[in-house]
Amino acid sequence: GAAEPASSAVKAGMGAGGNVGRMLERFSAAGYSIEIVGHSLGGGVATLLALLLHAENSNIKIDVYAYAVPACVSPRLENRCHRRPTDKGGVKVISTILQDDAVPRASARNILALAKEIVERKKEWQPALAREIKDIQRRALGLWAPMTRSTHWMRMEKEGPGGALEALPANVHGGGEGTGKPLEEPLSPLDIKAAGVLLLPPGPIIHIFSKNGQRRASLVQPTWAGFGRVEVSRHMFTDHSREYITAAMRDVLAARSAPNKPPIWPDAPHIGPVLCAVCGYSVAWASSSDNPLEQSRELRHCYACGRIVCSGCSSAKLTLPEYGILSSVRVCEHCYVGSTTSPPSWRHHTKGILNDSKTP
Repeated sequence: GAAEPASSAVKAGMGAGGNVGRMLERFSAAGYSIEIVGHSLGGGVATLLALLLHAENSNIKIDVYAYAVPACVSPRLENRCHRRPTDKGGVKVISTILQDDAVPRASARNILALAKEIVERKKEWQPALAREIKDIQRRALGLWAPMTRSTHWMRMEKEGPGGALEALPANVHGGGEGTGKPLEEPLSPLDIKAAGVLLLPPGPIIHIFSKNGQRRASLVQPTWAGFGRVEVSRHMFTDHSREYITAAMRDVLAARSAPNKPPIWPDAPHIGPVLCAVCGYSVAWASSSDNPLEQSRELRHCYACGRIVCSGCSSAKLTLPEYGILSSVRVCEHCYVGSTTSPPSWRHHTKGILNDSKTP
């Protein structure tokens, strides 16, 4: 039923410009390959258009290359996107999705599941949010004075790691404004089922991901568990851009022929402050707050040595062709100074340890 308006629109377009299906069949019979390429919504439209054209004429062979394609086909339609070499006609879709791209995962079911998870885990994130609001309020009272490692150190001396949490108004802890109403109850399985037909990104899918900062790719199916949830990450929206996808594909090819493997990235400690390997201070020293939520946002890895560093000590960027990294990536000051003989002029306009005169 949902496909009928789209089918009618395609048929109307065919009538306006002659029988497009027959024209494509003649091109196919003459040895031409028919390829449709699209990004994001264009990738979804390209897939559905190919399926509709093939429904008009089963002898047509159409290849679709979709990038950052949304979940737009049912399992039944997805099965029609895998043309076999022995098939006389058919549709073959190859999709490319970059790491944590939210759009291919933004089906109704995944969005509802994310909302349910947020509500169920409110006891975990609410204290951090309350602490962050308190710290921002205190920073505002100080007229947003610049943060330095010295001021961060003095604050830790006064309050201890993590500071002290005070009682906040009810509206900060959740619910209606100033009413203290609890958040809504978690969504039930019936609510998730009510989202409707399960939609999938068409496949097979080339999934590009990072391991120790190096781009890699693997071939996965649309039913892969990684597409069954929305990954909340720093790059969940930038991973959708054509520029990022193009650069990532280039880095995947370079990584396959790279002479060296990148250093292993250590995990952040689960308890206590996360310290920068260069300056030794909390990675959130330059932020208004240093709660665990802020530390997770401010945590960086140096792509050259793999160590955990703060943003102030890793503002320089380099390409690392020895690891197959052709895009400019973040490196710590130690690695930057050791890799170039040119004057590091960036020191004069960053908060790095090399130019922080107030660092103890």
